[in-house]
Amino acid sequence: MPRRMVLRLRYLLPCPLSFRLTSQLPQPAPESYTYTQATKDPHKPSSRHATAYLDGLRGLAALIVCLCHYTEENHPNLTPWYGVFPNPATALEPSWIQLPFIRVVFSGRPMVHVFFVISGFALSVKALAAVRARDLGRCQKILASAAFRRPVRLCGPPVLSMVLIFGFVRAGWLWGALPTLRLQLRDWFAAVYYHVIWPWGWDNHLYPPYNVNLWTIPIELCHSMLLFLVVLTLSRMRAVTRVTFAFAFVVYCLHCGKWAAAEFVSGMLLAEAHLVDVEARSERHLPLTNPSHCLTNAQGGQLAVLRRIMRRSVVKRMKTVLHIMVLIAAAFVAGWPNVDSFRTPGIRGLILLTPGAFNPHDPQGPQKFWFALSAIGTVWSCGRLTFVRKMVLESRFAQYAGRISFSLYIVHGPVFNLFQDAVLGVSTRPERWVSSKGRGLRGWIGINTAFNRILCWATGFSILFPIVLLVAHLFCRFVDEPCVRLAKRIEIRVFSGADVVSPEQEMKSQDRAENTRLA
Repeated sequence: MPRRMVLRLRYLLPCPLSFRLTSQLPQPAPESYTYTQATKDPHKPSSRHATAYLDGLRGLAALIVCLCHYTEENHPNLTPWYGVFPNPATALEPSWIQLPFIRVVFSGRPMVHVFFVISGFALSVKALAAVRARDLGRCQKILASAAFRRPVRLCGPPVLSMVLIFGFVRAGWLWGALPTLRLQLRDWFAAVYYHVIWPWGWDNHLYPPYNVNLWTIPIELCHSMLLFLVVLTLSRMRAVTRVTFAFAFVVYCLHCGKWAAAEFVSGMLLAEAHLVDVEARSERHLPLTNPSHCLTNAQGGQLAVLRRIMRRSVVKRMKTVLHIMVLIAAAFVAGWPNVDSFRTPGIRGLILLTPGAFNPHDPQGPQKFWFALSAIGTVWSCGRLTFVRKMVLESRFAQYAGRISFSLYIVHGPVFNLFQDAVLGVSTRPERWVSSKGRGLRGWIGINTAFNRILCWATGFSILFPIVLLVAHLFCRFVDEPCVRLAKRIEIRVFSGADVVSPEQEMKSQDRAENTRLA
């Protein structure tokens, strides 16, 4: 196969297959090298932006959501807490994967809260950078551009995915077909309008009929607009005042039970802290004309420098321990079971400490408060722990998962619905397969022992996930990324040329603001 054809084909394949395919190709002849290729250092690591770890965290969270829905749909006997049985008469032997901290691999609900905190960070960091550079005009342009493009960027891919699902339903490949095409179109339009692009439900779960996993889209849309309003309102304040008002707003939202608003504005606070840290690091490396230790005698100056280094080392170790403890606590909270949480050790104590605004009679009420706190702590601590950031979140697979995370979140439900019955066998009640054999992995492997249940769970996911990954890759390439470009084109057409912030203008503005700050 010609090299050029293979290089074009690689864009249609997921990252692992693309990397393995191109690595086997022979290198071109030396005379075909261009100047740019010849001068590039092949051993130099690829540079990543300062918040690349957020992309990796978003990708891993999307993967956990995918694993969660697979587990809840096909292996519900693995979702209870270890040793806690909803019905002791029909209880099965517990598996080690149900233990605390380990069960986070299929705990998808807290990952949705991580999405919202990351969105608050990503949507506000550029505007806050302009605010800190005292460039309010650029801040206003950034917010106007983001608010204009947000509905197309956020609602375009889900609506197009529901068009495909509509075709699968009418073809009989998915459940939910109505007697006539007219009734089906009317039902589909109502699902899209009132459950996907409807922003007035705030943090209510609307659960779209054709793809229930899209219930987060209207919450994301309306709270993105709320975040833009908060950033614009606080943009003229001093940094300390702005942080104080934003923190008070987060506390107020949690007191009122509005968890999504608290998570988005908390992401803004984390973005502000990130910018402060970046500025501190840049100032730390600036050359000093008259360092303080040079104005004293040599011995006293050296002792002062040593004390300063030791103090910083102790503080850094204490911060590392703090962030590790935050991640451990967040991992424990993330294992919150869907049922019988009031009987779960450790979780029932958290239920008693939940504010009254989170309805204690709703099984999902108290967990939303603690999921919000754990999501804020997770995003905060992952950005401060270098080994977590470099080794896990900025790895090749995590970055690729972050790139296709939105597409993975959209398509995994329909793909599972299309193929899971054929792979695992049809069973709405998994206990049927304990004493009898059937088709699919449940019947061939069985779930009569804890080992068989884990083996069936892992084997089924290893078969279904490559299909999901391939569909998500194609959806990202042919639907998600074109929607991003379409939103930008519409903005350029609608707005005047002077109002659109181009990358070159943004870079020049940042350089000018940096020179002003250092002058």
